[in-house]
Amino acid sequence: MIKTTSIGVLILLSVSLIVSLGVNYFSPSGIALVGQWDRSKGVVTAKSKLDTVHADIEVNNPLVVKRMIQNGGVVLIDARLKDVYDKGHLPGALSFPLADFDQDLAKLLDLVKKDTSILVYCSGFECTDSHSFATQLLALKFTRVRVYAGGFREWQDMGFRIEKNEG
Repeated sequence: MIKTTSIGVLILLSVSLIVSLGVNYFSPSGIALVGQWDRSKGVVTAKSKLDTVHADIEVNNPLVVKRMIQNGGVVLIDARLKDVYDKGHLPGALSFPLADFDQDLAKLLDLVKKDTSILVYCSGFECTDSHSFATQLLALKFTRVRVYAGGFREWQDMGFRIEKNEG
């Protein structure tokens, strides 16, 4: 009796596991089971079906970013919310929150040409807003778009100068 019940429970658990994994796999909003969790390799991402992270456009060295800013010729875009941007941002960065992309697009197009060197960042390795913003720019045929993967958190942790909007 116990042996039969145990086999029944194992079969039931096996079928449940197979069905749940199948539903998760085919669901457009399923839970990602694999991902890139090593921060040294760029933005942490679950590698879901809706993933917008493109590691090939990432800049993963804060010293390179600092040099890009010091040399000029790059437009810095902060994709975080405006109130977060006001509390601290990279020097010279423009606030264009990802959430307001569509409504701010005309303003952005007035400020930069499609061949302008653009560097987008957000909070840090756990934030994919900068990648989503960059993906939308690339879809609009911007040609020189990069993402600072470490974002504001890494910049601040390095002790580099930040700007604030007191208000």
